[in-house]
Amino acid sequence: MLQVQALKLKVLYVSSSVGLGHVTRDYRLSRLLGWADVTWLTAGRAARYLEARAERLHELSRELRSLGDSIMNVIKDCRVTFSPIGLARLYLDLRRNSRAIAERLDLEDFDMVIGDEPWELMMSGLSLPQKSVLITDITSLGSSANYVSRRVNSWVLKSFHRFTLRFNVGLWGDGEGFLRYGQIPTHESYPEPEEGDYVVINIGGTDAGLRLARQLEEHLTKVGMDVVTLGGENFVSDPTKVVAKAKALVALAGYGSLVEASIMRKRAVILKIDKHFEHNENARLFEGRKGYRVLSCSEATPERVYNALLQVLREDPQPPLLRDASYDIASEIERLASQDSLT
Repeated sequence: MLQVQALKLKVLYVSSSVGLGHVTRDYRLSRLLGWADVTWLTAGRAARYLEARAERLHELSRELRSLGDSIMNVIKDCRVTFSPIGLARLYLDLRRNSRAIAERLDLEDFDMVIGDEPWELMMSGLSLPQKSVLITDITSLGSSANYVSRRVNSWVLKSFHRFTLRFNVGLWGDGEGFLRYGQIPTHESYPEPEEGDYVVINIGGTDAGLRLARQLEEHLTKVGMDVVTLGGENFVSDPTKVVAKAKALVALAGYGSLVEASIMRKRAVILKIDKHFEHNENARLFEGRKGYRVLSCSEATPERVYNALLQVLREDPQPPLLRDASYDIASEIERLASQDSLT
C-alpha cells in the first residue's frame, strides 16, 4: 500500500475488448492494486464482464465498438483471412474508436494509465503520462516477412515502448525491453478440480469458433457424451466452476482458456485458428504432452476431435508449468506509482 498518500491514485485501466483473456487477467491484477481508484475503458463482452463485478466503466466504454466483434471481419469459419474488405472494416473500427478516445478522453484526469494491448489508445496520438504501464502477451503481430508486416510490427513495438513499464505475460517469447516474470491467471483462485462426467467446449470470448462448436456439440452428443458449451454467445461471467468439474475440454488456443486448462490440470483437445500466429505459438506449448492433443480448426472434424478426446481421457495430464506473476507485477506497478517524479 502507498502509506504516504491519503487518497487513492486515479488509474485508468484500458483493457482490450478482443475476447475475455485480457479483461479477466486485468481484473485479477487490479484486485492487487489496493492503492488505486480504477476506472475501466473497454467494450463489448469485456465491459459486460466488468459490469457483472460492479466495476466503474468510463462513459466512453458504451460508445466504443467491440474489437471482439470487429475481429470477426478477418476470421471466417475458424480461419484468419486477409481479405482487403475485412481488413479495411477492422481498421475503420480501430480508427473510429481511436478518434473517439482522442476527442473525448482526458488523460490528465488520471495519475496513471495501465493498458492491456490498448490498440485504440496507442492509435489516438494522446501523450501518455509518465506513470504508464503496458500488459501484453505478444511483442509483435507475427511474421515480418514482407514490407507491410514489417511496418506494422515496427509501429507495434514503437507504440509499446511509449509505456514506462512493459510486462510480457505471454505463454511464449520474451521480447527485448519487456519485464518477464510469468503469467497473470484469469482469476484470483480456482475451484478444486474434480473428475466430472461431461466435456466442456470452450470457444472463448469471441464467436470465432461458434460454428465449429455447434458441429462438435451435435456429434459428441450423438456418440453419448454430455457436453457443456461455453464462450461466444453463451456468455458466462465466471466459467471456472463448470471447467473445474469437466472430465476434458475442447478449447480454442486463446490465452485465458489455456491458462485455466494448465492451472486446473484439465485434459484438453486444443484447437488453433488457422493462420493465427498467436494460437499457433500458444498451442505449441502443449504439443507432445500427455493429456493434450493439438489440432488446427481445419483438421478438427467432429470424428477427429472425438477420437482425440478418447485418447486424452486415457492419460494423466502433464500441462506446462506456468508461474503466477501477479504479485510481482503488482509490486512493480506500485513502485512506479509511489515515485514523485520520473526523469
